Amino acid sequence: MSHFSKIKTSITDLDVLEKTINDLGFLSSVDSVDNSVPKTLFVYDLDSSAFDVPSCTFEWNVNQYFLIVDLGLWNLDIDFNYFTERLLQQYAYNIVVKQGTIQGFTPVLEKIIDNGSISLILQRF
Repeated sequence: MSHFSKIKTSITDLDVLEKTINDLGFLSSVDSVDNSVPKTLFVYDLDSSAFDVPSCTFEWNVNQYFLIVDLGLWNLDIDFNYFTERLLQQYAYNIVVKQGTIQGFTPVLEKIIDNGSISLILQRF
């Protein structure tokens, strides 16, 4: 059993990033113009009618995705720091579940603690 208080998270998996964005209640769109270069992910607020301008973007840079945002134009109804904390927490959770599943584990219990942390139990049958 492992316990983490904080995990340094690098965003490297586009599919997991896209799932994470959707889990958090946002719409995502992937720029698929050229298959030879890593794709760019655009994030849109579902409650907004302005789908022509993304709230933020994730762009590939060498070995990971970086969040690109103009804080002067930040148009989501949540604080930017809260958004990034939730994003990284949910991304790390999704990576743990994905890798656990690859190794033959199944999530059996998930509990959100009062402080916002997630308790997750995976089991191999």
